[in-house]
Amino acid sequence: MTMIYLIRHGQASFLKSDYDKLSDLGVRQSKILGESLKDRKQLTSVIVRGDLVRHQETMEHCLKAFGHNIEGVIDHRWNEYDHMELLAKHNAEFSDHVAIGEYLKKQDHPMRALQESLNVSIMDWIDNKHSYSISWSTFKEGVWTALHDISNQLSKGENAWIFSSGGPISAVLIQLLSLKDEQFVELQGRLVNCSITKVIVGKKRLSLSTYNEYSHLDHHPDLITYR
Repeated sequence: MTMIYLIRHGQASFLKSDYDKLSDLGVRQSKILGESLKDRKQLTSVIVRGDLVRHQETMEHCLKAFGHNIEGVIDHRWNEYDHMELLAKHNAEFSDHVAIGEYLKKQDHPMRALQESLNVSIMDWIDNKHSYSISWSTFKEGVWTALHDISNQLSKGENAWIFSSGGPISAVLIQLLSLKDEQFVELQGRLVNCSITKVIVGKKRLSLSTYNEYSHLDHHPDLITYR
C-alpha cells in the first residue's frame, strides 16, 4: 500500500520571541516519533518538509532517532499560515508577542482568551474579512496541490513523510473528507504535536487512513501537547 504520512511538528516555543524553534519537550517528542517509526519498520523513500525551523528540527531529530540519512526536500506550501498576521488583523492590540503578553495579563483565563481570539481571527481569514499576505483559498489550494504532487512521485508500495503544521494538515482533511471550511478550526485544535495523519494513495484518488494518531506518546501524558 502506498501511503503519505502527514507529521505535525513537535511542540514549538509558544509565546516566546523565537516561537518557531522547538521547545525541549518538542525535541523529545520528535525523537520518540523517530524511535516509534523505527520500531514499526515504517520506511520511507520520500521526505518533504516546510521551510520553518520547527519543521526542520522535528525532521532532523526524528530521522536521527530512526537512523535515516535521507535528505528532506523543502516545499514552502507545507508552511503554517502566519498566526501573528491573522491576530493583528483581528485585533490591533496583537501587533507583536510583547503586546499579546500584555493583553493576556489582563485576562482571567489567558490561554482560553488567546485561543478564542485566534479562532475568531482564523474565521475572519476564511471569510476573507481583511487583506492577507496569502488568502485562505490560496493556502488551501496550495496544500492540496502539494499533496498531489507528492502522490504522483510515489510508486506502488512507497511511502512519503511530510513534516508540516496543523494548518496544512487540517486543510488536507477538509478536502479529503469534503468538509466545510468552518470545521478547519476544530480539526486543527485537536492535532497533537508529533501526531501522524495517514493518507492512502490509490489508483484514482487519495483517501484518509488515520487522523491524529499519537499512540507513541501515550505512555506519558506530559508528552501530549497541542501547541
